Amino acid sequence: MTILMSMMTSISFMFLWTKHPLAMGILIIIQTLVISMITGIMLNSFWFSYIILIIMLSGMLVLFIYMASVASNEKFHPSLKMSISTLTLMILLYLLMEIPLESQNMMKQNSLIIMLNSLFNSNSMYITMSMVLYLLLSMVTVSKIVNINEGPLRIKK
Repeated sequence: MTILMSMMTSISFMFLWTKHPLAMGILIIIQTLVISMITGIMLNSFWFSYIILIIMLSGMLVLFIYMASVASNEKFHPSLKMSISTLTLMILLYLLMEIPLESQNMMKQNSLIIMLNSLFNSNSMYITMSMVLYLLLSMVTVSKIVNINEGPLRIKK
């Protein structure tokens, strides 16, 4: 948990010093991953974290495609502050790493099996299956709506 909190703080400081839009997008994606891991650990259930992660990643990928098409020729020059911050983050993560014990891993595996059993029991199975079918339907719909030749991000010739 300490490693994730220090990563979140370091990424926040790196975001303040970044000026390139694609680098900002990558930092926001990494920050979202860290926040979803923290909420998953705190809640002992990663479903809320998965939902947050999928929503943020889908929005960030749309922004990434837009920024890549608009600012495709812009050069990325890392600043000295960014390099120092990245180096500090790597050193801090190395120092804060913990060696996991075997007994803790076994207990986590047992709790994972219990959580999966409670997810797919008869009461919540209908909700889970309807969410899966809804996501499948929305994926098929979006793929049918989006056409490469007629999309909003046409390639200039």
